[in-house]
Amino acid sequence: AFGLEADGKLLRPSEAAELYWQGPGDGRATRDAPVELRMRFNRPKLEWTVRWSILPDGSVAKISSTIENIGSDGIKLRKCRLAEVSAERGEVVLGDLAERAVALLYSGWHNVGLPRRLAALAPGRTAKTLLQTYNPHSQTALQLGFLTFDRVNTEHRAVWNKEKAKLVVDSYCDFEGYELKPGAEVDSETLTLELSDDPIRSLENWASRAAEHYRPRIWPETPAGWVGWAWVDPFHVECYEDVVRRNAAAIEKKLSGLGVKYIWVSIGNLADHLPGNWLDWNQESFPTGPEKLVADLRRQGLTLGLWIAPFWISDHSPAERIERLRPAMLCRDGTLLQSNERWGMGPGHLLPPDKRPRMFLLDPTHPLVERHLRQVFAAYRQWGVRYYMIDFLYGISGSTPGTYRYDDYHDRSVISGPELYRRGLKIVSDAVGEDTYLLSSTGPTIQNVGLVDGARVGVDYGDGRPLTREDYFYPGTFVINNPAFWTSHRPATNAMATSFFLHRQLFLADSGNLLTLDKPCSLADAQISATIFGINGSPMMLGDDIDRMADERLAMVKKCLPRLPEAARSLDLFECPEPDYPKLFHLPVKTAWDRWDLVALFNYDSSPRTADVDLKRLGLDADGEYVVWDFWNERFDEVCRGKLRLTAGPQSVKLVRLSRRRPHPWLVSTDMHVRQGQAEIEDCSWDAATGTLRFRARRPAGERGNVFLLAPPGWEAAEPRGLWLAKDGRRASQALIVRCALDFSGKAVEKSVRFAPWKNQ
Repeated sequence: AFGLEADGKLLRPSEAAELYWQGPGDGRATRDAPVELRMRFNRPKLEWTVRWSILPDGSVAKISSTIENIGSDGIKLRKCRLAEVSAERGEVVLGDLAERAVALLYSGWHNVGLPRRLAALAPGRTAKTLLQTYNPHSQTALQLGFLTFDRVNTEHRAVWNKEKAKLVVDSYCDFEGYELKPGAEVDSETLTLELSDDPIRSLENWASRAAEHYRPRIWPETPAGWVGWAWVDPFHVECYEDVVRRNAAAIEKKLSGLGVKYIWVSIGNLADHLPGNWLDWNQESFPTGPEKLVADLRRQGLTLGLWIAPFWISDHSPAERIERLRPAMLCRDGTLLQSNERWGMGPGHLLPPDKRPRMFLLDPTHPLVERHLRQVFAAYRQWGVRYYMIDFLYGISGSTPGTYRYDDYHDRSVISGPELYRRGLKIVSDAVGEDTYLLSSTGPTIQNVGLVDGARVGVDYGDGRPLTREDYFYPGTFVINNPAFWTSHRPATNAMATSFFLHRQLFLADSGNLLTLDKPCSLADAQISATIFGINGSPMMLGDDIDRMADERLAMVKKCLPRLPEAARSLDLFECPEPDYPKLFHLPVKTAWDRWDLVALFNYDSSPRTADVDLKRLGLDADGEYVVWDFWNERFDEVCRGKLRLTAGPQSVKLVRLSRRRPHPWLVSTDMHVRQGQAEIEDCSWDAATGTLRFRARRPAGERGNVFLLAPPGWEAAEPRGLWLAKDGRRASQALIVRCALDFSGKAVEKSVRFAPWKNQ
């Protein structure tokens, strides 16, 4: 069913004064015959045209509409319902045992939600832009996803009707009282519906369609940098600039050539550490000033990045600044909106809680705000800043989603919600320059398409905090031994599982934040963190003090560098509804010389966990044989066929590499990068005539590493000098495992290992 809320009335086709129909008479659109229904209403006087069609592949329907005011008075629009299926109107058919089906109600912002069973859906639950359901019993995946979402708030309401054992859905875009002027028309957003047997593939399909529509610029490299904070307090214990300079020198010395390019300074550059003091440089924390700091970092091959909350102004800011911007602040019910949170950073934490700063919210449709932001970013650009994390964007997002429901802003021709929000992002995006990496945080995600380079799709993984007594972290600066804590592993893998399909389609999906793994993090925790960043394709900031870091943990950091673009997909996202969590991830790796698969099993529980993975789910030949290499244990595990069995100990990760078993010796892993060959092996080949395996590897000068080869039974090393040779003692294997140790001088290392048939076999 369709429905349009206008001037307080719900308009349906049956109530139209006139109806005009184009297309097949039964209303069933086909790939060759779309349908259009034009409805004219007298109260209020408007014309509403709804169109639906089937996309060429036959599995996706598309619905859009246009609303025209044909009267002489303005019309206030609210929900435009493009797909309404209730217990009385239509039916959602998900097959037998539909109550066991699950639904991912996409939250649309950095705080992700996981799939829930339909029967457990709370009344009033809504999804932003995207709703994906799946019934594993019938293998039915139904998706309702808005293809466009840049102007009007897009939502899906999903309710399980227990009486009739049916799913009730309502997909609409909410204009939230936007006034359509006489003679004007406005398009709704466009909705797509996809039916398939694979919910993961459906999510990827939706992202591909959205990317084709918006055609966003995708940042070519995956950024890596340093922010610190986990083990050092640059606010109260050490001078922030000293910490930055120490670590910049350490990065130049210890991580040279591995792609670490940014130094991210967060908050400490601001006078009194106070949002709004964007151009008031903190001389106490950074005595040499921004220009010299930028110039010195540039000589070390590093670029300065800053944190900024561009639409916040503290109520403790200078009175002149507040008064100048007061006309350009968002309001509700005639009152200036302010943040719910009190600011506790810097001197603010010394004040009584009820006296700490709060933030006014700036109206991005007001010319004063545009001038203010352009002035700030022009100064930053002149300093040489080329990286930003723009934070607390929910301050202007309204219902996009967001927290602050403003009802008064300057330019009322702009629709509240996404259109107003994107107006603000566009100002920032234009001001920073095309050569600047722009990362959004604490707010909407998919509505950022085309205006940011990266979007935080998770919370502050791996983050530390200054030594402030009121903070939960105190008396530490980092929290360990709680995988479910908001800065720990489980929220990070949840974000990766629910956002992988957005990565490099709409933007770089930043599902992590900081790689922090120095002691006293346990070895198992460090391996989990390195695995997450090794397979998520996400930008990566380093949270450790690189200057003082334990050597063995620094070596683990290097296993995640350089950053590689692809993101692992979740295998069990729709098999582990809340309160469970996704644990299995798969990343196919392709190079010019080979292809292989990485599979990770994350276990955050207190007992061991075993998982069986059908090789067909990985796109592999069910009858083929595959070599399994256990990365963190540096162990040839087995040769599997048909099914892969993984076991991870309590609060640990198991990461394996699967490669096709060959009848001759072949490379099966390296210990230099989590991807095990994608970053460091440039070529590998087998010469059957001479029995020679050749490979070429490259890492920065001074680095060392190992390549592992596996020879099936019947082969021996023809020239064993300089090789580490081990025979697998298991009767079923009898394979030969060869370690080749490499030292890098800055040039590619070429290695030839000659084998011969073992005559005594």
